[in-house]
Amino acid sequence: MPTIKINDVELSVNPGTLVLDACRTVGIDIPHYCYHPALTPVATCRMCLVDIKGQPKLATSCTTTVPPAPKDNPEAVVMEVYTNTPAVADARAGVMEFLLINHPLDCPICDQAGECKLQDYSYSYGSGDSRMGEVKRRYRYEDLGAKIVIDKNRCIHCTRCVRFTREISGGGELTVASRGSHLEVTTFTGKSMDQNPYAGNVVDLCPVGALTSRDFRFKKRVWYLKSAPSISRHSALGNPIWIDHEANQIHRFRPRPLEGKETTHFISDEERYAYKRYNREGQAPAPLLLGTAAPLEAIREALQAAGVAAVIGQGTFGCDAAQRLGDLASSPDLRYGSGDKTIPVLLPKYQTSADGILNRRGFSERSFRFGALEELLGKVQRGEVKAVVLLHDAAFTSEKETELLGQILKAAAFSLALEVEPSALGQAATAWLPITSFAEESDFIINHDGELRRYQKALQAPKGVRSVPAWVKDLAAVLATA
Repeated sequence: MPTIKINDVELSVNPGTLVLDACRTVGIDIPHYCYHPALTPVATCRMCLVDIKGQPKLATSCTTTVPPAPKDNPEAVVMEVYTNTPAVADARAGVMEFLLINHPLDCPICDQAGECKLQDYSYSYGSGDSRMGEVKRRYRYEDLGAKIVIDKNRCIHCTRCVRFTREISGGGELTVASRGSHLEVTTFTGKSMDQNPYAGNVVDLCPVGALTSRDFRFKKRVWYLKSAPSISRHSALGNPIWIDHEANQIHRFRPRPLEGKETTHFISDEERYAYKRYNREGQAPAPLLLGTAAPLEAIREALQAAGVAAVIGQGTFGCDAAQRLGDLASSPDLRYGSGDKTIPVLLPKYQTSADGILNRRGFSERSFRFGALEELLGKVQRGEVKAVVLLHDAAFTSEKETELLGQILKAAAFSLALEVEPSALGQAATAWLPITSFAEESDFIINHDGELRRYQKALQAPKGVRSVPAWVKDLAAVLATA
């Protein structure tokens, strides 16, 4: 690997590595607006300029790559980069002055305030003065549809959003129009972002407050939010996300990119706006037996008295929940898997499977057999299985599978459903227990690529609502002493 120097610090990198990325490896953060690791570099913002020895002008670190080492001298230093020279500092200050010439001073009402790169870089690299004496430029209001709001007065023309719609989502809804001081990001005539299933990502990509989400707009100041690392249950790959929450309520989901995993930079709008179903409203449901509130002891006794028990675990829950749920089965061959939701493959690069059951592999590794519910129904009808315990989420089960599960519960002498919120299927069971949602617990999954993805607790569960392992611990303890 070629050797380079960054501020007199030597390091070896692969040939072709961007200078910007090489600087990051030694802990030097290069300011940038237009660069994004999942998009084609275009070097439009000019904030990432660095001084390279031997070159007559400053170079954009987002497009300059490290050359290979010469064959006759593989130990030679192929490039010397300086990020802290007076010329670099002057260039960054000049760029910031140009970017702020027409930028409105509306930070107090801007949704980006608190996580705005324009604020951060202005403080770190700006001059603090402006020589602009003319009236700032103003754009007309433009509607991008029901999901996205654009304020072009704030736009710094980094073109991240434009490149995303062309290179990633493929719709090409956004474009750059006009030239010079009249430059603007806009849509082609008659187009909006409503038909783009990945439209919400342009809000994450925008480094300033030009593109904002209608769903989050003026809803909550970001400095009040706490972020918990989690995963998307609505993705076949368990995409890593941030759960932004405050006062025990989720306010948004955001992508949580993993180092070296380009496919984790974006999530679909279905995943992004799914947070609403995990905010509880009203009083927490209580354990039920035969349709009425009952103590856990009564449910224990009924399950103990029933006889041979089988479990059905939906593959949308964590591996710890799967492992503990399996303990309730009378034998390992009485562990069955459920869940048959599919997801249309819109972007093959970012969605390698149409399977909507994110932890199918994790359940399978714990002896849960998928596609065998007909076998279980036969055993229940023949009296070989007396009790059935079901871990279920109605959002991931089709009408056909729901009907089959209903037949199993109806045929069993005793049935117990564990759900976050009661569904029609859960209410048909003999007993019912309220469980924590994935946002109220910590666990992990094994996604379709065999990658382990952990998620952390973000919300506090209501009193009386417990995790699957907590419920099973008490239920299994009774069975063990029988």
